[in-house]
Amino acid sequence: MANSFNKKLSELLGKMDDKVLTAKINAAIEMLKNGDHDELAKKLSKVDKNEMLEKLSEIDDEKIKELKLNKSELQQKMNSVDLDAVQKLLGENGPEIMSKIKDIIK
Repeated sequence: MANSFNKKLSELLGKMDDKVLTAKINAAIEMLKNGDHDELAKKLSKVDKNEMLEKLSEIDDEKIKELKLNKSELQQKMNSVDLDAVQKLLGENGPEIMSKIKDIIK
């Protein structure tokens, strides 16, 4: 499962079509919700946080419409995830990354 999460997160940050991106966003949320925090910490430590911030900056309301994402559903899923724990797992860029994610789903 850990390798699966790392692979999916890497793919999420990579170039892909809209349907795949939508599926990967939903899968990433589910993995965060159900995942082992120690294992997530290991995997997230290997992710380029600046690249993650760059990719998150590319997501706006228009992109959300293109991806056919439901903001209410995303908000509901994110409420079931311990956002403070995720922020800590992300390290020094955690507050900025979580802020961008929260802005996206508002």
